[in-house]
Order: sequence, then C-alpha cells, then structure tokens
Amino acid sequence: MNASANGTDLTAKVVELARDHMLVDHCGKVYRIDFSRYPYFRSCFLSELYNVQASAVGLHWPEADIDLELEYIENPPENCHSVDLEWWKAQRKRLLSRLGTAGGSVTSPRKALASRKNGAKGGRPRKKNNLVQA
Repeated sequence: MNASANGTDLTAKVVELARDHMLVDHCGKVYRIDFSRYPYFRSCFLSELYNVQASAVGLHWPEADIDLELEYIENPPENCHSVDLEWWKAQRKRLLSRLGTAGGSVTSPRKALASRKNGAKGGRPRKKNNLVQA
C-alpha cells in the first residue's frame, strides 16, 4: 500500500512470510517481524497479513487492527513482554462478531428466495435431543 507524507511516497509490502516471522519492506528497508514477539500475527488470515499500509511512523494492518512503530521494531525495549494474546483475541472476536451480525442482517432477493424455499419444506429442522433415558 502507498501513502504520502510531505510529498514523499511511503510504501509497504510483505516480501516474505514464514512460519515464525515475516519480512516487510517499508520504503526500501526490510524489517523482520518475529511472531514470538508479536504473537497476534499468528491468528491473522493471510489476506490480513499481506494488506499492510505504510505511515511516516510505522506499519499498519487495517483488517487485523495492528499498528507497529518502526522505532519499536528497530529498538525493542530490553524487558519487553509480548502483547497479551488473549486480550487481542477478545478484541478480534468482538470485531468479527459485529461484522457477522451486520452481514447476517443484510437482506437480499437471494436470501428471501432461499427463506421461502426453506419455509415450503417445513422450515428450519428441529434440534434433536440426544438424551438417554434409563
């Protein structure tokens, strides 16, 4: 993706994606991002990882809602702990839930037709109780 700051084109793209790291080119300089330090990248889809945007201060993955500053990538703190993965997963789950709700509430002629066909067959099948009686 491209951005512009003070008339200078900023570019970023993933040049290599491996099991434990990725290499990202930011304006001609390649940065290694280890998944052990940033574990939330392991939970991303490939399309989310490849959709990286450049800014004057860092890298941004808009679909995954991840931002990294270049200064932090170049000079990580000595006593740095990785970001809490459970917190990030909870945030992501809430986001995906909202997206699913929005997508499920969309109406279209195709969904209406499918609903009518299902109704003609007797509607949604009932759940079966698997209770064992003694």
